[in-house]
Amino acid sequence: MTLNVMVLENEPDAAAIAEQELRAAGHNVLSCHDRATAAFPCRGVAQPSMCPLDTHAVDVALVVRAGTRAQPTLGEDGARCALVHRVPLVVAGTPLFDPFDEFATRTIDRTYDVVDACEQAVEAPIASLGERATAVLHDVLGPSTAADRATAVVHRTAHGLDVQIRNGGAMTKDERSRAAVRIVMALRELDPFSVRIDVAVSDL
Repeated sequence: MTLNVMVLENEPDAAAIAEQELRAAGHNVLSCHDRATAAFPCRGVAQPSMCPLDTHAVDVALVVRAGTRAQPTLGEDGARCALVHRVPLVVAGTPLFDPFDEFATRTIDRTYDVVDACEQAVEAPIASLGERATAVLHDVLGPSTAADRATAVVHRTAHGLDVQIRNGGAMTKDERSRAAVRIVMALRELDPFSVRIDVAVSDL
């Protein structure tokens, strides 16, 4: 699978090796900034139609951090946008004083050998959305046998969000329909950018 990876760096050329690795693995590298220009303004500010998050279905954002800095630099401003869009975030570099630590899907303590971490982040479920979807699901089911086991897991794909209700075999047709509608509404509040949100029920 070819990924669209939005690469950010806290200083010029910090991500040079990581970008080479990603391209060698067959992935597309996207950037918020032109290397020949200043970190501000980013492409999206200078020309909104050129923002990578608007021109591509970004699968994962990679922040490469050289050295130790407690505050994000202008070159890393796209990480905020990625998080708002609920794009998985991978942080590569020294973990000390990492300002993105609690928001990252994956963190690695180096600025190279990043491909596996990016691929794993894309495959990982989105915990915050899964928790919200599960809460809505249990609210719909109430104190029933179905609610004791059913959970919701959310993954991002190139086309939006895929929600899988697991252990939903005891749910009635009406419960499945109501849960799907309410889960879509709840997730749309948290993620207004996804083109679509699909809900499927699994017996297992």
